[in-house]
Amino acid sequence: MPSSRNPLSVITGVALIVAPLVAWGLKLVSGGWMVFVIIFGPILVLLAAYALQIVIAAQGFLSKRELFGAARLRATLAAWLTSLCVLALGIFMPDGGDTDYGSTLQVWMGAYGPNSDAVHAATDDLTAIAALLSAVLWVGAFVWLFVEWVVALGRRRRSALAV
Repeated sequence: MPSSRNPLSVITGVALIVAPLVAWGLKLVSGGWMVFVIIFGPILVLLAAYALQIVIAAQGFLSKRELFGAARLRATLAAWLTSLCVLALGIFMPDGGDTDYGSTLQVWMGAYGPNSDAVHAATDDLTAIAALLSAVLWVGAFVWLFVEWVVALGRRRRSALAV
């Protein structure tokens, strides 16, 4: 059985594990009510999906045993899209309520400084659109990766039963 361990595969697996944690760190730069809503809302779903993502990373990209086979390119693309979009969401997700920070991007641009109103006027629509696009692509890429993983597990099981 060919090994799936190559540098790109290892980096992809590590990115799948680390990117959501970095995204949370990026979001906490501009934390406010949105973080509160996530923690007391869909946090269990997010944690379950993250645990599943760790399993996919371990079995599909970090294991020496090949899983994806001919679908490796598709799975790698789905994994990178998942990782990059969650990072983008951490940067662009707006926040508000108790602070006027906005998104992490807006904080970096000076949303809590003397030019706060100008920063918000110039970037509120951009961050809202970028956050929505990032969220949709992130969820879509995660579902795509999950489907590739399930199909690969089924293929592996059928080939094991055939032997």
